[in-house]
Order: sequence, then structure tokens, then C-alpha cells
Amino acid sequence: MIKQASIIAFIFIQPFLFFAQMDLHYEELDAKWHVAETYPAANQQDPTFVATTTMIYGFQGDTTINGELWNKLYMTNDSLFQNNLTYVGATLVDNDQVLLLDTLNQLDTLYDFSLNIGDSVLYNINGTNQEWLDVIAIDSIQLNGSYYKRFHFDEPVVSAFDVLDEVWIEGIGSIHGPLFPKYPRKFSSEIPDSMLLTCSFASNQQVWQHPNYSNCYVNKVWGLHENEYMKVTVAPNPFNNKIAIHSPHQRIRAIAIFNQLGEELKVITDYTSDQNIDLSKLKPGIYFLKIQGKQDSSLKRIMKY
Repeated sequence: MIKQASIIAFIFIQPFLFFAQMDLHYEELDAKWHVAETYPAANQQDPTFVATTTMIYGFQGDTTINGELWNKLYMTNDSLFQNNLTYVGATLVDNDQVLLLDTLNQLDTLYDFSLNIGDSVLYNINGTNQEWLDVIAIDSIQLNGSYYKRFHFDEPVVSAFDVLDEVWIEGIGSIHGPLFPKYPRKFSSEIPDSMLLTCSFASNQQVWQHPNYSNCYVNKVWGLHENEYMKVTVAPNPFNNKIAIHSPHQRIRAIAIFNQLGEELKVITDYTSDQNIDLSKLKPGIYFLKIQGKQDSSLKRIMKY
């Protein structure tokens, strides 16, 4: 459900007045969305495991409903989008709006790319809390030489360390995946917890790739069980620009720094215990240190403020 305000305003990051007419992904039968979800995958033996799995959304044919042609949307974890397809609904483009008829035949407006600042969208957070979220800014992003509007939403009422971070890209949809406005959820900033659109495709070309992902399709489990002999401490934590690692029992051979998506950002070799590590170039957030000793390894979570 969408509520439009009378306020019309735009914030642009590029000095231009007009956008090119975009072909909506939802009008293209070859459109695909790759959505990677990262979450803790701990077990009793390996309490630090983290998993990233990818789901692909795309169309398989169409159907006529009340004289109108709707595209049939499916999802699968098959990287080739051939097996284990699950039907999730049908979509119809009506001017700048994308309508969704879900598996229960309930009709809703999934997107409205004509929104202005001050307009609101009703989000049913985690399936329990309904909140109107305002569009607080509209800027632009250049993809394949064309400019797409980007809609930034206000945060819902959240508890500590919870975020929604909702952003729409014109014609593509939410940065959390095409169905996120229908099934939204909050994410924890304390643990590896994210659901992000890694890539999108339409009209026989790739349109979007998330800057934090080098691959569109990611399926992996990473993490290490800390050996008692490989006890290390990291200080300060949280930190601002620098940290130091203290290893009382053995020499540290290498340190790898990962973001919450499991992407390796930096590697340090032949580290001397208690030496300062400059991490001033990192953005505020949660990171992980994979610390390799002579025989054992450890994984530590750190937070930059």
C-alpha cells in the first residue's frame, strides 16, 4: 500500500533535469534478480560459522488474468535457473507501478517508481509490525550509461542494532530483492545478517552489480572454531582507526579482514603481536578477523564506530 504526499522535491547527485525512459525489469521475460543472504550458521562444533546463500528470481512464461498479461515470477537456488523452481506470484506493470498477485491471489502494489519525497509506503515488518515509511531522499545512479532514480526510505521504529536500510532503484526494485516490499524484515548489525541484490539482468544484459560482491551467485560457509591454544585478544573493540592483536602463546602468521558479506578486504602477513593495524579506511560497521597462527586459527568480530 502506498500513500502519496503533496510535497514534491528531489535531491540529485548529478546536475541534470531529465531521466531517460527506463525499461522496467518487470516487463522483460528474461529479467533475473540474484539475491544473496548472509546469516550465522553456527553449530556446537563450530560456533563461528557464517553462511551466504543465493536465491535467483526470474520469470517463466506469462498468464492472462481478466484480459491482461501477467508475468509469472519464480525463485530457485539453482544457479542456472532451471531446477527446483518455486512459483511466488505474478506481476503486471501499470505505468510506473508494479502490481503483484501473490500465491494466495492477493493483489498489492509492489512498487511505485513515481513516488516523491514525503510519500509513504506501508511495510509489514517481519510480518507483525505495520509501519508507514517515508521517502526521505531521491537521488540517481548511473548504470550502463543511463541514469536511474534511487529512492531512500526512512528507518522504521527499531531496537538497538536493528536496521532496514531500504532503497529502491528505478525499474529494478529493492536492494534487498524484488519481493522485499512484500516480505520485509529488519537486519541485525551485531551479527552477519544481510540480504542484498548482488546482480540484476534484463534485455539480455547485466544492469546492476552490488559493489560488495565480485560474483553474482555466492554459496559458501566460512568461519573457524577457536582452538584453546590460539587465544588472542583484540583491542580496542569497538575501535576508531587502529587495533592491536595480542597473542600470548604463538606467533601470528597472517590476518585476513572480512566484511559481513564474507568478502576479504585486507591481508596482513608476519604480524608482530601488539603491533598497531591501521583500519582508518574502513567504513563504520561490523568486521571479522581471521587470525592464523602456526598451527591453529581464530575468528574475531570487531566493530568500527
